[in-house]
Amino acid sequence: MFGGSGYLGRAVVPHLGRNWTVEAPTHGEVELLSQADVERCVRDHQPQAIVNLAAATPGSPDFAVNEEGARFVAEAAQVRGVRLVHISTDMVLDGRTPPYADDAPARPLNSYGRSKAVGENIVLASGADAAIVRTSLIWDPHEIDRATRGFAERLTRGEAVGLFTDEVRCPVTRETLAAAIAALLETPWRGTLNVAGREAITRHDFSVLLLEHFRIEGREHVARAAAADLDLPTDEQRPSDLTLDVSRAEELLGVPMRGVRVVLADA
Repeated sequence: MFGGSGYLGRAVVPHLGRNWTVEAPTHGEVELLSQADVERCVRDHQPQAIVNLAAATPGSPDFAVNEEGARFVAEAAQVRGVRLVHISTDMVLDGRTPPYADDAPARPLNSYGRSKAVGENIVLASGADAAIVRTSLIWDPHEIDRATRGFAERLTRGEAVGLFTDEVRCPVTRETLAAAIAALLETPWRGTLNVAGREAITRHDFSVLLLEHFRIEGREHVARAAAADLDLPTDEQRPSDLTLDVSRAEELLGVPMRGVRVVLADA
């Protein structure tokens, strides 16, 4: 597994460990932008399957790992003839014609989305036995995610935090996504598959629910904001509604794609 030390990886590794022997080399051990490193790693470990969680996230100065990193991993999987599960994002979509089917064409609006769309195309073209997971905001009721932690830190300092009321996503828990990844390793599905929560919710409402759940101080400083009001370049726009149709994933994988409020009610 590549990317096993990240927020998602820390949930996926123990989940897969129930039925698999998991090797999760760190960035220091394997540089994904080195084809030789990736090939050496796959040759040394001789995996039966590969999971690629590694990615440069929005705000990163360089998205090469989303493209060339994906290429080297996919080619290694194809050469060895092993199953590959590659993690992508709903941000490859334009947010204009929801809900999106699993095979909705990628029409990204910003550089991050474009880099992940390139990665998808590379994986598909590699000829590897690959499933590509299009997912949404990843969270956990027991461990705060990076974005919410950032909001929390600003709020506790007394700073105002504007949260978008005109952006819709389908957040998914780490446990749900980990279970889906494990199931995909055992299925013949190829191509893109939506794995996200069933509840479509605005970025504002989602974040407020988590801030309340984690009892973050300073929540009175949360403000309603609109992404449409941002002065962004035309090639760095934010998609407005990324509602995903997850019915196929639920049926195929047998994993309930519970929404945010349902999960929090049981937490």
